[in-house]
Amino acid sequence: MFLGLRELLYSKLRYILVTGIMILIVLLSLFLSGLANGLAYDNASSVANNDVSYYALAKDAQGKMERSLFPESDLTAIKKDKNVKDAAVLGQSMQTLKRADDGKKFSMAILAITPGSFLEPKVMTGSQMSLTNQDGVILDASLKGDFKVGDVLEDDILNKQMTVIGFAKDQKYSHAPVVYMNMAVWQAINPTLYHQKIPQTSTVAILTDNPDNAVKLSNKDLTVISHKDFLNQIPGYSAEQMTLNMMIFFLIVIGGFILTAFFYVMTLQKTGQFGVLKALGTKTSYLVASVVSQVVLISVISIGISIAATAGLSTIMPDAMPFRLTGMTMALYSVLFFAVAVIGSLLSLIKIAKVDALDAIRGGDQ
Repeated sequence: MFLGLRELLYSKLRYILVTGIMILIVLLSLFLSGLANGLAYDNASSVANNDVSYYALAKDAQGKMERSLFPESDLTAIKKDKNVKDAAVLGQSMQTLKRADDGKKFSMAILAITPGSFLEPKVMTGSQMSLTNQDGVILDASLKGDFKVGDVLEDDILNKQMTVIGFAKDQKYSHAPVVYMNMAVWQAINPTLYHQKIPQTSTVAILTDNPDNAVKLSNKDLTVISHKDFLNQIPGYSAEQMTLNMMIFFLIVIGGFILTAFFYVMTLQKTGQFGVLKALGTKTSYLVASVVSQVVLISVISIGISIAATAGLSTIMPDAMPFRLTGMTMALYSVLFFAVAVIGSLLSLIKIAKVDALDAIRGGDQ
């Protein structure tokens, strides 16, 4: 440790440069991770944390809610399953709604629910009576700049009027702000359902006491998917995550290779010095410890500064840029980068162990 610190102080510029490179790589990894998590949450925040264990969809929908349509009356049979604690219908469509006073149009994700069900969002502004008002709607809080409680919305086809009764935080679906409305209203304004004699729904959300107990429905026209699979069926959700996570993975690996290459080149340059030290009786383990201490110290400093910088950047991010980074995620990537850096240093340690004192002093080919 002493030898490693002495060298760091002696060659300050060299080690400051490599530390700077590591800081930038870790910072970029954490920043991309924040964007990836932010995009994922912005894409599915309305269903990401609702504690729903399973969803029942029409079998011919192939796991996609936007393709699913089946009789609302199937809810009764689903509730009879022994593993089902509770269940509620959920209708979904992407539609255009307009502000009644000026006709301005907004593309929104409609989620239709039964008032009083566990799917009803917590209203942060407005009426706590929520959707008990037949024609009332709850909007995502991102729309507070365009609407206020009491404003009237109209659908773009039948011009049915709906009144804004409140706002709920973090309610997005497929990157669109969510509008919660009464199931009966959705069935009336949805073009696919308007002429249906039997009330229809897109899916049924299912709660269970133990998510590990799979729900198997007797209705062969329905299929059950897990909460995770339901998130992945949201358009663009899995593709965004795979792309960004792959970029983060390669950044961490590249950072480890850079640190490995740097210390290996440094080790080659100091072969003669290591040979002299060995000739003087210095143990190989001591030399190895000095290099490992340098890698550990540079990694810890780089990770620490990167975390602080990321936390600072997150406070100045514009609201339009989705950014979400938890302490658990930062810890995970920090440990991963640290592990890659330490493992990469093994190449230098092998070289140190192979240094022959006599050959090194004579300047022989190593």
